[in-house]
Amino acid sequence: MHDQEKIAQILSRLETGACTPQELQWLHDWYESRDMQTEQAFRDDAHQQQLQSDMLRQIHLQLEETPARVVPFYRKWWAAAAVLTGVLITGLLFLQRYQDHHTMLTVVAGPGQQQQVVLPDSSRVWLNAGAKLHYPRRFADVRTVELEGEGFFDIQPDARRPFEVHTAEINVQVLGTSFDVKAYPMLDETQVTVKTGMVKVLHHQTGLDVLSANDQLTYSRSAQQYMKSTVDNDQINEWTNGMINLQQAGFAEVALTLENQYGVRIRYNPAEMKQDEYTLRCRNSLSVTQVLDLISSIHPLQYDIHEHEITIHRKN
Repeated sequence: MHDQEKIAQILSRLETGACTPQELQWLHDWYESRDMQTEQAFRDDAHQQQLQSDMLRQIHLQLEETPARVVPFYRKWWAAAAVLTGVLITGLLFLQRYQDHHTMLTVVAGPGQQQQVVLPDSSRVWLNAGAKLHYPRRFADVRTVELEGEGFFDIQPDARRPFEVHTAEINVQVLGTSFDVKAYPMLDETQVTVKTGMVKVLHHQTGLDVLSANDQLTYSRSAQQYMKSTVDNDQINEWTNGMINLQQAGFAEVALTLENQYGVRIRYNPAEMKQDEYTLRCRNSLSVTQVLDLISSIHPLQYDIHEHEITIHRKN
């Protein structure tokens, strides 16, 4: 029996008051399946509302086309109430879905913390200290999240629904892969590093490059240009296992890393500290003074600590 024939029979039984709860559930499930089949085709909210109106109109048309019969008034009232209840339930489901798509959740990793997030599609994100992730309670046809700070992404493949990470300067588009994004608003450079698979990196809507495993793209906001390089795959997400790993970083990134990891305030003169690049690899279980001593053993630095504030200068 075709769906349309079954729908006509259920509507007829609704009119006579003989419809069973199982038939009502089938009608509701049919309506819901129609919605799920068209959900991926929605271009925007107006398009979604139009499709919903069209499907409701189909039910009303089928009610009007059902041959008229002389039936008791209370049965007609019961049938109308049953149909109205089904429409109201479906409307509530549409409202819930709309709210889920537009309700944004925020996860923040505090100082010295690493936060793991399971997204609505079962993808996983690890946030480094000081990072923020914004994402919807339920993904639409494009799975979009917003990142401030550093996050490592392990994305569930879904060819029908691409995944996008939006930052202040660049966007990353993927289908299913694992990659790291470092996008702290206070730093000039935004960095994307691919561990597995491939990603496309864009500046606003302009494509910059396509990255594969071991590729790293570094975009400079001040220079409005990017550099592509190759990195050690094993070190890409070492920070998720408790490592501090900086490669040829400016002092601004060193200071921000210490602030995020240890909850301290770093004071320094940017003009005085802009000359050197810093490479640092150690466990975050070290104290902040131990890390500073490690840096000072290589670079001519001195520091003073007063409670949670650290002042750093170059040695004369």
